Amino acid sequence: MTTLKKYIWLVETLMRAGDTGLTLNQISDAYQHDDEVSNGEKYIRRTFHRHRKEVKEIFGIEIECGADWRYHIADNGDNDYFRRWLMDSIAVNRIVSDSRDTAQYISIESANTEHLPAVLQALKEQHLVEFDYKPYWADTATHYFNFQPHAVKMYERRWYLIGRFKAEMPHIIFALDRVSNLEIKEETFRRDPGFDLEEMFDGVFGITIGDGEVESIWLKVDARQANYLRSLPLHRSQMELRRNDEYSIFALRVRPTFDLRQRILSLGSTAEVLKPETLRDEMREEAQKMVEKYQENDLFPSLTVGER
Repeated sequence: MTTLKKYIWLVETLMRAGDTGLTLNQISDAYQHDDEVSNGEKYIRRTFHRHRKEVKEIFGIEIECGADWRYHIADNGDNDYFRRWLMDSIAVNRIVSDSRDTAQYISIESANTEHLPAVLQALKEQHLVEFDYKPYWADTATHYFNFQPHAVKMYERRWYLIGRFKAEMPHIIFALDRVSNLEIKEETFRRDPGFDLEEMFDGVFGITIGDGEVESIWLKVDARQANYLRSLPLHRSQMELRRNDEYSIFALRVRPTFDLRQRILSLGSTAEVLKPETLRDEMREEAQKMVEKYQENDLFPSLTVGER
C-alpha cells in the first residue's frame, strides 16, 4: 500500500472513533491487524507522528492530541474545499463499507482516481513524472517526460493535473483520466514559489482557462431555476442583481470560456444571457443549431454493423 493510502487509512480510522478518539496504542493495534495496510508490521511512534504531520501538510486535516492522550480529528471549520471533499469522500466510503446490506440502495457518482495517489505523492515530494497522454480528439498517445506537478483540481467528476515542463514555460493542464503509464521519477524539482492555484483560476468557470479577458456576464434566470443558482452558485463572484416572482438576474465576473458556455446551455430555456452581446450572440447561434437538429426528419439514420 502506498504511503498516501496509509494517510487516508489513518484519517478514516480516527473518523470512525469520533470525538472519543484513540490512544496511540489503539491506533497501532488497528494498524497492525489490518494486513492490507501494515503487512504485519508495527506502527511505531515516530512513523505515526510523521504521518500525522504529513496528513496536515497535504490535506489540511489536523490530528489533535487531547489531555487524555487520545488522538482525534480537529474541527477546523468547513472553509477548505479539498479538506471538506476528502472528509466527505472518506465518510461515504465508510458508510457504504459498514452498510453492505443496504449498499444496493446507495447510488454514488464516482470519479476516476487511478493516478491520483501517485500524482499527489509526486506533488508533495516534488518529483518529476512522465506519462502518456491521449486527448479524445487524437488517434495516438503522446509521451511526456520531466513534467513538474504543481497542483490538482477536480471539475465535473474528473481530476486534472496542473504543472509545467521548465521554469520558463507556462503551466498547462492534463486530464488524469486520459493519462496512462504514469511513472514517478527519482529526479526532483523546485516548486515555483510564486505559483498560486487560486490566482490561476481567478475569473475562471470550470477547468478551461482560455485567453479571454474577465467580463461581467449577466444571466436572466426564471424564478424556479434561480433557487438552484442561489443554493449552488455558478462562481464565487456571482451576485443577484434583481429578483421578482418571475425571474432573477445574476451577474458573474468570469471569462466566457467553453466550460461556461456549456454550463449555460445545460440550463436550457430557463436561462438567457443578457450581456455581453458577443456571448449572447454565441448562445443564440448555438440555440439555432439545436433547433435545426430537431427539425431534421431523419430521426434514425442507418447504422453499420459495430457502429454505436
